[in-house]
Amino acid sequence: MKYVVIGNGVAGVSAIQVLAKEKSSNSTILQFTDEPFPGYYNRPKIPAFIGNNKMTVEDTIAYNINWYRKLEVDLHIQEKVEKINIKTNEIITHKTAYPFDRLLVATGADCWCPPIEGRQLNHFYEVRSLSDALKIRDRFKVSKKAVIIGGGVLGLEIASAAAKQGQETTVIEFFPYLLPRQLDLEGGNILRKILEERGIKIYVKKEVQKVTGENEVEQVITKDGLEISTDLVLACTGIKPRVELVKDFLAINRGIVVNDYLETSQKNIFASGDCAEHNGMVYGLIPPSIQQARIAAHNMINMETKYKGSKISSTLKVTDLFLSSFGYTGKEPELGYSVRKFVNENEYVKLYVHNDKIKAAIILGFKKAIPLIRNIFTEEKSISDNETKIRKVLPDVS
Repeated sequence: MKYVVIGNGVAGVSAIQVLAKEKSSNSTILQFTDEPFPGYYNRPKIPAFIGNNKMTVEDTIAYNINWYRKLEVDLHIQEKVEKINIKTNEIITHKTAYPFDRLLVATGADCWCPPIEGRQLNHFYEVRSLSDALKIRDRFKVSKKAVIIGGGVLGLEIASAAAKQGQETTVIEFFPYLLPRQLDLEGGNILRKILEERGIKIYVKKEVQKVTGENEVEQVITKDGLEISTDLVLACTGIKPRVELVKDFLAINRGIVVNDYLETSQKNIFASGDCAEHNGMVYGLIPPSIQQARIAAHNMINMETKYKGSKISSTLKVTDLFLSSFGYTGKEPELGYSVRKFVNENEYVKLYVHNDKIKAAIILGFKKAIPLIRNIFTEEKSISDNETKIRKVLPDVS
């Protein structure tokens, strides 16, 4: 069998690990990426890379070329797949055509940026890749002020990195509070207060209308008239699945539509990660990408494993503050769940409980509580059976 994987992000890498382990000895694995880096780099390290001039590209590489060789994976760096011929079962790059028996599309996503006037100006960057990070860190050598559009996970981590680099840093968020996918209003306001105390200026309920300047960015203007001078703008406004390669022959909604086996509308072509859409969901998170890729790889070898969706969870570190959100969608207050909450100046926990199970959890600042609450939530364990353990890490939860 000839297995081909398009993409070298977390989904692509997770898939080849399974394929390498389970394939027959006479099967081959080819993997393609249009990026220039010698292996798989850890995307979550991008903010740290931006904020630390001592970090090198090599420091971000989690798996180097030798790792691929040990797996007997033929990795093609800086070789973009330009076309897929479904009649001949071939992928075509600028070099040649490669046949496949099973194909995994793991092309990931680009940064989605709203149609902001002036985004073509120099030093307006959409933050997504290590190549973006290199340009931004180079710009920090001369810039003094940075405006980050987007108060989500990536936006806040990039804001923290900018502040570490001595930038006068401002975050502009469209929603009424920070991290609208991970926090509720109360938690968002606590986080905002912490970050502002650390020198990051934050505006919420603001929508950027345009960026102005001669050739370079000079000012950000919101729709309600706020004007912020700057010499660097970083857009961290969400993701857009990369589907252009397959949009003419696969079923596409927001992402590439896949069934429970992660197979697309075309037999023997699978998709996983940020480019894939399962039951109407594009997760845009690392754990679902890994889970999908592993199941897709199993099914490329032997169609037998179903994907049942992923529980939404995320953990991040903003400056030295840990935040985790498990299963939270924002609809919990409407569902009649009971709430257990603890709040102090810089720490916040809220557990949404139903039928003695944690249905959603928000943890801000309690690092020791994260593994326990994650386990109870993920394994759907009884709250009552774990009360003693909960009290040890959250003794004042009422």
